[in-house]
Amino acid sequence: MDPSHEVGKGPPAAMPQETREQAPSLGPEHQRLETFIGEWKSEGVLGEAAGPQARLKVTADAHYEWLPGGFFVLHQGVMRFGEDRLESTQILGFDASTGRYWIRLFDNHGFARDYEGQEQDGVWHFAGAHERVTMSFENANQQLNIHWEQSDDGVTWRLLCDLKGTRVH
Repeated sequence: MDPSHEVGKGPPAAMPQETREQAPSLGPEHQRLETFIGEWKSEGVLGEAAGPQARLKVTADAHYEWLPGGFFVLHQGVMRFGEDRLESTQILGFDASTGRYWIRLFDNHGFARDYEGQEQDGVWHFAGAHERVTMSFENANQQLNIHWEQSDDGVTWRLLCDLKGTRVH
């Protein structure tokens, strides 16, 4: 019931018709995200941007799956280094209005980050306010190289971590 409408005073005034947003349509850009789908195990090392944890070995497990509708990919991952672990959830998608891919990331350390990027010849580049990542697929998309960098000023970039992943399913 509309709280602004008094009982017994007749129907509420007609509201103007809302303009409906055009629904997106699936395209080849969405299908390119298929290369991520599956289970991945990775190993690597933290770089100088990780501060006191630099040079620690890293292991990671990641799961990528399509969300219903096929427009977005859900990523859930755990990265272990020393006594610490980084758990993250990401959603990957494509914005047809800008022609760019994007990632929305949330992690157990309390960070929520947005990245925007592109794919060319199997190499994905995403950048955010203080971090950027390059992900390249090899060996018929069964191996994934991940190179994260961090910057305080957007000019000088330092290695955050390097990972080499293998598709396990």
